[in-house]
Amino acid sequence: MARSGSHPDDADEEKQAAAIATAFGKACQDHASPLVAHVSTVEVAKDMDILRAALGDAKLTYLGKSYGTFLGATYADLFPTHVGRMVLDGALAPDLTPAEMLEGQAVGFETATRAWAQDCVDSGSCPLGSSADAVMTALGALFTRLDATPARVEGDARVTRLTEGWAVYGVASAMYDQGMWDSLTRALKPLVSDNDGTALMGLADVYADRDSDGRYSGNMMQALPAVNCLDAADSPDLSVYEKRAADTAVLAPVFGRFLGWSGLTCGMWPIPATGAPHRITAPTAPPIVVVGTTRDPATPYDWAVRLANQLERGALVSYDGDGHTAYTRSNSCVDDAIDRYYVDGTVPPDGLRC
Repeated sequence: MARSGSHPDDADEEKQAAAIATAFGKACQDHASPLVAHVSTVEVAKDMDILRAALGDAKLTYLGKSYGTFLGATYADLFPTHVGRMVLDGALAPDLTPAEMLEGQAVGFETATRAWAQDCVDSGSCPLGSSADAVMTALGALFTRLDATPARVEGDARVTRLTEGWAVYGVASAMYDQGMWDSLTRALKPLVSDNDGTALMGLADVYADRDSDGRYSGNMMQALPAVNCLDAADSPDLSVYEKRAADTAVLAPVFGRFLGWSGLTCGMWPIPATGAPHRITAPTAPPIVVVGTTRDPATPYDWAVRLANQLERGALVSYDGDGHTAYTRSNSCVDDAIDRYYVDGTVPPDGLRC
């Protein structure tokens, strides 16, 4: 990540971003060896089967959300005869390349943010414009402004400026749950009117599991790259990210450059990948239910369709809605179908729409 922005803007910042990514990977290797070389999804799926056996269960009953869908699909690939009632919600298709994954997320966050933008306009007090197009354009301009001149942050022990990078995380955080949309709209008002980024930094803290004293309650920001970089390698060539960012920005003008460069961490990861993208069909497993949300920012709906089609006995449940994942979160139609499946084994009809 660039010095104050969410992506490098020139050759010097590209070199700096590469140096930061390299240092991050080395720090993980120095402080978490030998474990850091053994946190791949395949290894964790094997651990899951050990736990199943230790509990004395003949079959694994499983709910996986987001990355957990990749873990569940991998388990089904390795241990198809041990699969019980399995639901994969907010699916990540295992054959996605790193470039496809980042492009898909960029488009996913763009789609989700546009839905928020329309809601912001409909509220009658949107600080960024009077149409969804105007709001999206203004949001992109706001990120650019913060890259050049970060906003002030008050009451934080360590972060005194809202940079472009933190602002992107703040907006992205609200896309995971439409219940946070009003909070985002309120957070943008003082930022636009008074260059006060405190509230938007608060949303970024939610994303990063961070409090205003600078303490992190979890290690998601470190653990996810450690897992992802073992599962699939990315390129160490900076020109690859230059092109990826430019191409993705055409599809997603607000988030494209940010996501286009985000694979650099794995490009500079010091531990060789042990996995690679591949199709999972699990032909001898029982039916596996895949749930997709049409405007999911982090795991786009197309990925759920892709996984359900690849699984030999995949049943797709579609939720026409917003936010990340669906089961137990926002829709009784989805909840009822999945509850019936878990309780009495009734597989939802493939193609059920909620």
